[in-house]
Amino acid sequence: MIQTALIAAAVIILIVLAACIGIRYLSEHRHIYKNSKIRLDIGNAQIIGNREKQDDSFGTSLRPYAAFAIVADGIGGYQDGKLASEIAVATYIDEFGKRDITENITYFFQKSAVMANGHIRDEFGEVKGGTTQVSIVIVEDRMYWSSVGDSNIAVLRNGRLIEVNRKENVKNWLEDQYYAGIIGREEAMGSATDKRLVNYLGFDGFKKACESDRPIYLKKHDKVLLYSDGVELLGQIELENILAKRCGAQKQADLIMESLERNPARNKDNATIIILTVM
Repeated sequence: MIQTALIAAAVIILIVLAACIGIRYLSEHRHIYKNSKIRLDIGNAQIIGNREKQDDSFGTSLRPYAAFAIVADGIGGYQDGKLASEIAVATYIDEFGKRDITENITYFFQKSAVMANGHIRDEFGEVKGGTTQVSIVIVEDRMYWSSVGDSNIAVLRNGRLIEVNRKENVKNWLEDQYYAGIIGREEAMGSATDKRLVNYLGFDGFKKACESDRPIYLKKHDKVLLYSDGVELLGQIELENILAKRCGAQKQADLIMESLERNPARNKDNATIIILTVM
């Protein structure tokens, strides 16, 4: 009888542990967020590519007043890109959780960026360290965004992937200088493929983050994507095809990473994505 009771108890413990593991997996990888206007299905995934280490970090924070998501891509050529991206994510999420930021979202974005930049510079001192960041705040059915560097925010609507932010690299900076009449066409075209960053968190010349000047109103079935540039290896059409599949946000995030793993390219960067689907 005692042996039977012990076996039964062990089985119950295993069932409970299995359930707990399942719940933990769900909370780390897939979230459902609901407010008075919309429901969001949120998934995320990440691979290291063929790099020696993972320099990307990401996070989400779901509060009654808003939903927040961020992806940061540490600069691998500098000292400890992973630490820089972790500092950025932690700073933004900490600031988001302190208070209801919806009355002044611009202040939240800019304060978080300045604080993250300062924390990274304090941590690395004279050694170069830095990271990009893309982040969004969703209030009811309105999405606000911010970016520093060259990671990506996009919205899939009616099957088409639409880029939201603009990369802060030499190519785009020279293009802006040309249209402002500051430099000539030849000078602008001379670096038409130069992807070096002109702004990032941890940069001694950092001033402010880019951000939306007005909210994007989300519609049912829209998909909001935040991703590091390693995901760009797939191209827009392949991303659109995966996002068209009838499955949840977490499954789509996993499928994108699986496609990257199968891609025959020899140079695969770290890749991270967060998908938020309006249900």
